[in-house]
Amino acid sequence: MIATEVKNRFVTETRAQHIADRWNAVYPAMRSILDDVIKAQRGAERPTVDVARLERVRREMGQQDRGTFKACTRSPGAFSVSHAFSQVRRVVTVTSIGHPDAGAILRLCAELADAVAEAAVASRAEWEAERAAVPAQPVDGGHRDGADSEQTERGVTR
Repeated sequence: MIATEVKNRFVTETRAQHIADRWNAVYPAMRSILDDVIKAQRGAERPTVDVARLERVRREMGQQDRGTFKACTRSPGAFSVSHAFSQVRRVVTVTSIGHPDAGAILRLCAELADAVAEAAVASRAEWEAERAAVPAQPVDGGHRDGADSEQTERGVTR
Protein backbone atom coordinates (compact mmCIF):
# COMPACT_ATOMS: atom_id res chain seq x y z
CA MET A 1 0.00 0.00 0.00
CA ILE A 2 1.20 3.51 -0.68
CA ALA A 3 0.41 6.55 1.45
CA THR A 4 -1.52 8.32 -1.31
CA GLU A 5 -4.12 5.54 -1.10
CA VAL A 6 -5.03 6.61 2.44
CA LYS A 7 -8.26 8.52 1.97
CA ASN A 8 -9.47 10.71 4.80
CA ARG A 9 -9.56 14.46 4.52
CA PHE A 10 -8.57 14.77 8.17
CA VAL A 11 -5.44 12.59 7.87
CA THR A 12 -2.28 14.54 7.07
CA GLU A 13 0.23 13.34 4.50
CA THR A 14 2.72 12.67 7.29
CA ARG A 15 0.22 10.55 9.22
CA ALA A 16 -0.76 8.74 6.01
CA GLN A 17 2.90 7.88 5.40
CA HIS A 18 3.28 6.56 8.97
CA ILE A 19 0.18 4.39 8.51
CA ALA A 20 1.39 3.13 5.13
CA ASP A 21 4.83 2.29 6.54
CA ARG A 22 3.39 0.40 9.50
CA TRP A 23 0.81 -1.36 7.33
CA ASN A 24 3.40 -2.48 4.79
CA ALA A 25 5.63 -3.78 7.57
CA VAL A 26 2.99 -5.97 9.22
CA TYR A 27 0.41 -6.79 6.54
CA PRO A 28 2.12 -10.07 5.57
CA ALA A 29 2.17 -11.16 9.24
CA MET A 30 -1.50 -10.22 9.73
CA ARG A 31 -2.42 -12.13 6.59
CA SER A 32 -0.48 -15.16 7.81
CA ILE A 33 -2.13 -15.01 11.25
CA LEU A 34 -5.58 -14.89 9.67
CA ASP A 35 -4.71 -17.76 7.30
CA ASP A 36 -3.49 -19.90 10.21
CA VAL A 37 -6.45 -19.15 12.48
CA ILE A 38 -9.01 -19.70 9.72
CA LYS A 39 -7.39 -23.00 8.73
CA ALA A 40 -7.25 -24.20 12.33
CA GLN A 41 -10.81 -23.12 13.08
CA ARG A 42 -12.21 -24.80 9.97
CA GLY A 43 -10.72 -28.08 11.19
CA ALA A 44 -11.93 -27.61 14.77
CA GLU A 45 -14.86 -29.60 16.06
CA ARG A 46 -16.14 -26.50 17.88
CA PRO A 47 -14.73 -23.30 16.40
CA THR A 48 -14.01 -20.59 18.98
CA VAL A 49 -14.17 -17.69 16.51
CA ASP A 50 -16.50 -16.56 13.76
CA VAL A 51 -14.65 -18.02 10.76
CA ALA A 52 -16.84 -16.23 8.21
CA ARG A 53 -16.07 -12.88 9.85
CA LEU A 54 -12.33 -13.59 9.80
CA GLU A 55 -12.56 -14.57 6.13
CA ARG A 56 -14.30 -11.26 5.42
CA VAL A 57 -11.62 -9.38 7.38
CA ARG A 58 -8.89 -11.17 5.41
CA ARG A 59 -10.59 -10.32 2.08
CA GLU A 60 -11.15 -6.67 3.05
CA MET A 61 -7.58 -6.30 4.32
CA GLY A 62 -6.37 -7.54 0.93
CA GLN A 63 -8.53 -4.90 -0.71
CA GLN A 64 -7.14 -2.28 1.69
CA ASP A 65 -3.61 -3.35 0.77
CA ARG A 66 -4.36 -3.01 -2.95
CA GLY A 67 -6.22 0.29 -2.46
CA THR A 68 -9.43 -1.19 -3.87
CA PHE A 69 -11.47 -1.34 -0.66
CA LYS A 70 -14.91 0.26 -0.97
CA ALA A 71 -16.81 1.25 2.14
CA CYS A 72 -19.93 1.35 -0.02
CA THR A 73 -20.61 0.33 -3.61
CA ARG A 74 -20.61 3.91 -4.90
CA SER A 75 -17.36 5.01 -3.32
CA PRO A 76 -14.06 4.84 -5.17
CA GLY A 77 -11.57 2.23 -4.01
CA ALA A 78 -9.18 3.46 -1.34
CA PHE A 79 -7.55 2.67 1.99
CA SER A 80 -10.11 3.49 4.69
CA VAL A 81 -8.49 4.42 7.99
CA SER A 82 -11.58 3.65 10.06
CA HIS A 83 -12.22 0.32 8.37
CA ALA A 84 -8.54 -0.61 8.61
CA PHE A 85 -8.69 0.13 12.34
CA SER A 86 -11.68 -2.18 12.72
CA GLN A 87 -9.98 -4.92 10.71
CA VAL A 88 -6.68 -4.70 12.58
CA ARG A 89 -8.55 -4.83 15.89
CA ARG A 90 -10.04 -8.14 14.77
CA VAL A 91 -6.56 -9.43 13.92
CA VAL A 92 -5.36 -8.37 17.37
CA THR A 93 -8.09 -10.49 19.00
CA VAL A 94 -6.77 -13.67 17.34
CA THR A 95 -3.04 -12.90 17.63
CA SER A 96 -1.04 -14.76 20.24
CA ILE A 97 0.60 -12.46 22.75
CA GLY A 98 3.88 -14.25 22.04
CA HIS A 99 3.73 -13.75 18.27
CA PRO A 100 6.92 -12.06 17.03
CA ASP A 101 4.89 -9.39 15.18
CA ALA A 102 2.36 -8.73 17.96
CA GLY A 103 4.07 -5.46 18.96
CA ALA A 104 4.16 -4.16 15.39
CA ILE A 105 0.51 -5.08 14.87
CA LEU A 106 -0.46 -3.30 18.09
CA ARG A 107 1.54 -0.22 17.07
CA LEU A 108 -0.33 -0.15 13.74
CA CYS A 109 -3.60 -0.51 15.64
CA ALA A 110 -2.63 2.40 17.89
CA GLU A 111 -1.64 4.58 14.91
CA LEU A 112 -4.98 3.86 13.25
CA ALA A 113 -6.86 4.51 16.53
CA ASP A 114 -5.16 7.89 16.88
CA ALA A 115 -5.98 8.80 13.27
CA VAL A 116 -9.62 7.79 13.69
CA ALA A 117 -9.93 9.74 16.96
CA GLU A 118 -8.32 12.87 15.49
CA ALA A 119 -10.56 12.66 12.42
CA ALA A 120 -13.62 12.36 14.66
CA VAL A 121 -12.60 15.44 16.67
CA ALA A 122 -11.88 17.43 13.50
CA SER A 123 -15.14 16.33 11.91
CA ARG A 124 -17.10 17.30 15.02
CA ALA A 125 -15.41 20.71 15.15
CA GLU A 126 -16.20 21.27 11.47
CA TRP A 127 -19.83 20.26 12.04
CA GLU A 128 -20.14 22.60 15.02
CA ALA A 129 -18.63 25.49 13.05
CA GLU A 130 -21.10 24.91 10.19
CA ARG A 131 -23.97 24.63 12.64
CA ALA A 132 -22.98 27.89 14.34
CA ALA A 133 -22.96 29.64 10.96
CA VAL A 134 -26.59 28.67 10.22
CA PRO A 135 -29.15 31.08 11.68
CA ALA A 136 -31.45 29.56 14.26
CA GLN A 137 -34.94 28.70 13.07
CA PRO A 138 -37.89 30.02 15.07
CA VAL A 139 -39.35 27.46 17.46
CA ASP A 140 -42.91 28.30 16.49
CA GLY A 141 -42.41 26.98 12.98
CA GLY A 142 -42.62 30.47 11.52
CA HIS A 143 -46.25 31.11 12.43
CA ARG A 144 -47.01 34.73 13.38
CA ASP A 145 -49.26 33.83 16.26
CA GLY A 146 -46.78 31.38 17.80
CA ALA A 147 -46.90 27.65 18.11
CA ASP A 148 -49.49 25.68 19.94
CA SER A 149 -47.26 23.79 22.36
CA GLU A 150 -49.63 20.83 22.51
CA GLN A 151 -49.67 20.47 18.73
CA THR A 152 -45.91 20.99 18.49
CA GLU A 153 -45.25 18.20 21.00
CA ARG A 154 -47.46 15.81 19.03
CA GLY A 155 -45.72 16.79 15.81
CA VAL A 156 -48.93 18.20 14.32
CA THR A 157 -48.52 21.28 12.16
CA ARG A 158 -51.11 23.84 11.25
